[in-house]
Amino acid sequence: MSPSPSEKRRGWHWSDYWRSGRTDVMTVQTAAGPVAFDTRPIWTEWFAAFETGAALLDLATGNGQVAGYASGAAAAGGKTFAITGVDYAEVEAANPRLPADCRLMGGVALEKLPFPAAAFDGAASQFGIEYADTRAALQELGRVLKPEGRTLMLIHHADSVITRQTADQIAAYDAVLGRSGAIRHARRAFTAHLRGSPASGPEDALREAVQRAAGRLAPTAAFEPVRYMVGYLDDLARRIASYEPESALARLDVFEAGNAAWRHRQQSQTLAALDGPGLDAFVQRAARAGLELTERAEITDAGGQLIGWRTAFRKTSTLRPPG
Repeated sequence: MSPSPSEKRRGWHWSDYWRSGRTDVMTVQTAAGPVAFDTRPIWTEWFAAFETGAALLDLATGNGQVAGYASGAAAAGGKTFAITGVDYAEVEAANPRLPADCRLMGGVALEKLPFPAAAFDGAASQFGIEYADTRAALQELGRVLKPEGRTLMLIHHADSVITRQTADQIAAYDAVLGRSGAIRHARRAFTAHLRGSPASGPEDALREAVQRAAGRLAPTAAFEPVRYMVGYLDDLARRIASYEPESALARLDVFEAGNAAWRHRQQSQTLAALDGPGLDAFVQRAARAGLELTERAEITDAGGQLIGWRTAFRKTSTLRPPG
């Protein structure tokens, strides 16, 4: 059986995601399929304002997408930047195509950055810092920024289309597979085959569980992720005899771990998203870390759908007591 999240390495649910080649957490489901919101223009314009030689930090870097945008802005302006991306997941090898001026550091908590004070001219966060303990993370950000250093953060919005769709997908998953027992029955069926034990009972239980789960599917976009999962289990239930039991059990381990990681990421996003009062508290914590708000706005896509918050800060010389 797959290890529980508590037994896994820290950041397991994001480490696997970034190593799979995924590039974003800003996907909007549309009638034509999933569409990723393009943040490149935002970051290209922001990074272009830094002078050559700037030391830049990308918080919760993931696969280094924003770090790559910084490198592109430097090249376009005939400049050089020193760009460091940090993440608490294992991301060092998440993007082998990153430019040479970018380095990714995994296993780094935003609440305890491994850098000296006043080390960076600027810092970026693309849907990342809100996942951390923001009190501690903002204090650390204030510490490692140079005086007059700047930071831009794109933050998940509690009312955004992304957050609403994520919550809908979690609800769909829970309604369809949350208590179905299908994976448990599949494991029992293949274990019986592996041991040469009678398998008709576990096989029937698996088919019934998959049938019940399929009956809970609805024809809406929220059910697309779990529809794929049910399809996988349905194939197992229909063709048990064609699978080698040991291989099938190993695949079930991977499938179950992938489902757990997906649900953990989805739930983490909804919990991290900030409403208006939540962002107010965030800005107050930033002020106590010596970060002065210079911009606060909502981001919308080309269709007018709310995507997230955009906030910018400037490092001042005034630090207030943490709280």
